[in-house]
Amino acid sequence: MDTTFGAVKAFDRISSKSKTTSFSSSNVQPQAGTYTKQTLLELQKNTKTIGSSSIRKPPPPPEKVEKHESVVVLKAKREKARKSSGSAFPDYIAIDGGSNHGEAEGLSDEEPEFVDRVRVIGDNRDRDRDEVRRGVFEDFTASSSSVVRSDNGGDGVGEDEDDEEERKWEEEQVRKGLGMRREEVNANVNVVQSVGVRSRDVYTSVVGAGSVGLSVGGLSIGGSVGWAPGSGPGSGSSLDTLTIAQQAELSKKALHDSVRRLKETHGRTLTTLTKTDENLSDSLTKVTALENALTAAGEKFIFMQKLRDYVTVICDFLQHKAPFIEELEYQMQKLHKERAEAIMERRSADNTDELMELEASVNAAMAVFNKGGLTSSMVEAATNAAQAASIASKESRNLPVKLDEFGRDVNQQNRMDMKRRAESRQRRKSRSESKRMSLMEIDCSIEGESSTDESDSESTAYESNRDQLLQIAGQIFSDADEDFSQLSSVKEKFGMWKKDYASSYRDAYMSLSIPAIFSPYVRLELLKWDPLHQDSDFVEMQWHELLFSYGMPEDGSEMNPDDVDANIIPDLVEKVAVPILQHEIANCWDILSTKETKYAVAASTLVLGYPLSSKAINELLGVLRDRLSDAVANLMVPTWNTLVLKAVPNAARFAAYKFGMSVRLMRNICLWNTFLPTSVFEKIALDELLSGKIIPHLRSIQSDIHDAITRTERVVASLSGVWSGPSVTSERSPRLQPLVDYLLVLGKTLEKRKTYSETNGLARRLKKMLVELNEYDFARYINKTFNLKEAL
Repeated sequence: MDTTFGAVKAFDRISSKSKTTSFSSSNVQPQAGTYTKQTLLELQKNTKTIGSSSIRKPPPPPEKVEKHESVVVLKAKREKARKSSGSAFPDYIAIDGGSNHGEAEGLSDEEPEFVDRVRVIGDNRDRDRDEVRRGVFEDFTASSSSVVRSDNGGDGVGEDEDDEEERKWEEEQVRKGLGMRREEVNANVNVVQSVGVRSRDVYTSVVGAGSVGLSVGGLSIGGSVGWAPGSGPGSGSSLDTLTIAQQAELSKKALHDSVRRLKETHGRTLTTLTKTDENLSDSLTKVTALENALTAAGEKFIFMQKLRDYVTVICDFLQHKAPFIEELEYQMQKLHKERAEAIMERRSADNTDELMELEASVNAAMAVFNKGGLTSSMVEAATNAAQAASIASKESRNLPVKLDEFGRDVNQQNRMDMKRRAESRQRRKSRSESKRMSLMEIDCSIEGESSTDESDSESTAYESNRDQLLQIAGQIFSDADEDFSQLSSVKEKFGMWKKDYASSYRDAYMSLSIPAIFSPYVRLELLKWDPLHQDSDFVEMQWHELLFSYGMPEDGSEMNPDDVDANIIPDLVEKVAVPILQHEIANCWDILSTKETKYAVAASTLVLGYPLSSKAINELLGVLRDRLSDAVANLMVPTWNTLVLKAVPNAARFAAYKFGMSVRLMRNICLWNTFLPTSVFEKIALDELLSGKIIPHLRSIQSDIHDAITRTERVVASLSGVWSGPSVTSERSPRLQPLVDYLLVLGKTLEKRKTYSETNGLARRLKKMLVELNEYDFARYINKTFNLKEAL
């Protein structure tokens, strides 16, 4: 029994040592003929390892050498005794309970031979059990370490150190071969050690109980005694202790976790792929955009180079042509001015000629009347004196013959001019009188209200010179290419620049420069514009039609209000058309011509319809105000009384003609009522002309009630639409009071002549003028005074 216990104890020690030294197990299956002891030793010798594998083993201490030598001696003795006895030992331990071959052979259970046999049995069983799951390193380590312990007789201090070094080296080799981390290897070692200890405890318990089997990892081998996984002595938490269902559940959970992680990874991969596709698409889009931008930049560069050359050439071209255009404008303005001056000079000469004839006669007649008395003899004497003065004046105006150094008569031309003017004046008077008589029933106009100052020969000469200038203007750009000579081509070039490259067009401030480029073409075309003799609109002109759509979007939408090019036509009107009109009004306008005045009003309405600057408007209206004031100041309306008009030949006709001119001037001035401020307009028309020129003349003929009412009707008619007529609803201007007072004086004069048959007719005409002036109270008084039954 003691022998059996000792054998079991020795086997347990050897098995435990073998389990401990085999902790560096590997999952690599052994391969026959690949690793041997000599090969591994050679590999260990020639391999430079990191960490502990690179440390040389120190020489053993003397005590260990002495113990090793004693072990060798004992082994020799044992071998000699075995050979001498000639008996053989079986390779197993008897389990009959009473037999003890060791004692029969004269050996105790403490001798090395018994230990060796126990080691062989233990080693064979351990090798048979772990052969399947051990690798080559475990087998080599276990066998080598058991041999060393058996040789040392149980004292394995030096061998443990050697085994530790070999174990570290083997771990290093396994880690290098399998890529395992040292922590994982240590974990595997701990698991193997725990399993080995548990197997040893189980084996000891089985042997102690007389069992015939070994329990490894909770499985019963060849015996009747065993434990379920996870139960019994020495059970641990290793995977070997789990049931198949538990292992399957763990595997299933691990698979689910792996699938979940795989799905998460797949999702992240898809997200990354989508983002990569988006980035790739963006990159391709940017590449395409850059290619397009590069192409557009190339096209823009070529266009800008051509445009630079074009602008350079057209600026030089227009600068070269500018003096010719200015000369044409000057010649056209000069032609208009000469025509107007010719009319003015002839009218002034006619007035001077007639006034010189009448002035002497009027002075002579008035000298007679001033002596006193209004008898028929006094009237006859005044008439004779007037005729004598007229004859004397004519003789004095007959310029005598005056010879120069070459024997030519200097005054002959003057005499011929005076004769020609007299004949022309007589023809105009005859034509005007016939026209007035034919239209008397319609408008009751008097001599002087219609303008017949321009002769046919003068009109023919003007038209001839004007056509010649326009023909020269058409040849100004004839030597240039169409791209420079035609406004349509120039507009197309700059319009394309604005449409395709608006930013560069804006940066170049072309909106400020483009009117200067278009201006020469507009000036050439406006040479045909005669604002005082034709009623023409800019819309009908080619330049307006072309430039009206300049800069407008192609879809037909309205232009941006902030676009400066939207004002290109107003700018051209202000810089080109307004100066032309201003010059015509200041130097060429015949204020007494109703036709020219109407054309001038239409042209002013046309240009002022565009948004002009206040400076241009003030300058134009300032010229208009000055011309009207000068015309009123230069007008002479005679204030001769009726006796003088009867005594002096042609005095009545001259006075009537001058009065007719004043009425015509009043009518022309009233056409400008919407242009001038009310105060300025009333001052010129009512104060200076009506009160200063017309009413004094009417008072001078007041004794001739019929003629006075007729001329007053013409005055009220000239005020129609402004201060008289049914269309006037505003309160009457105080400056019209002198005219109203004069009408009341005429009414009192009629009261004194109620006995005359034609008094009621004159009263009705007087009442009508009061109604026209919105003086209804006085009109009712006239109705009541003269028993008129007409309604107001």
